[in-house]
Amino acid sequence: MKKLEYYFDFLSPYSYLSWNWVRNKRDSLKEKGIELEFLPIPMASLIQSHETKGPAQIKPKREYLFKDCLRFTSLHEIPFDTPKNIPFNSLYALRCATLINAGENQFDVIDTIFMEGWGRGEDIGDPDVLTTLFEKRHLPGLKLLDRVGDNDVRKELKINLKRAKESNLFGVPSFIIDDEMFWGNDSIPWLERYFENKDPYSEESFKSFVSRYQEL
Repeated sequence: MKKLEYYFDFLSPYSYLSWNWVRNKRDSLKEKGIELEFLPIPMASLIQSHETKGPAQIKPKREYLFKDCLRFTSLHEIPFDTPKNIPFNSLYALRCATLINAGENQFDVIDTIFMEGWGRGEDIGDPDVLTTLFEKRHLPGLKLLDRVGDNDVRKELKINLKRAKESNLFGVPSFIIDDEMFWGNDSIPWLERYFENKDPYSEESFKSFVSRYQEL
């Protein structure tokens, strides 16, 4: 089985869009011999490590982002409604979604947060709301939220972030397979072509372009 690493943050609307692809393709990916690994990370910490700003911190970029999301979700018939309060602190949600906390329910925990937050406009930054949303889906909400302060849960999130940095990630969502990175929801068509061995990327051209670049 090949492993497809999927890095995301619930704060990112493009992570939500990519999740809709993940949830629909999970079974077919498994049939192709590709196993998903879900890796929640704090987007802000990753972006800050590159000494830059997130898209939502730049007003024109933020406004374009929401227009783009509205167009994409309308075209693909994906439910879209921003969480009740944005921006929000996604830390509780991220810690709930770690493998060590969610265990065998990890997929369903992630699905609940994304679909209730960005699909139905729930306040997924509020731990009490998260508990209620989990319980509605027959998930152990109280247990998940009780563990968000545990050392092993916090450690897993830090390890995920460390892996992201070591893999030279600079944003979410990001997919990694065979050490090849695909960043952003709009990279998914290229990821799919990669699965089919139809990636048009040229290593020779890439190296040629990179060699011409002059550091400023």
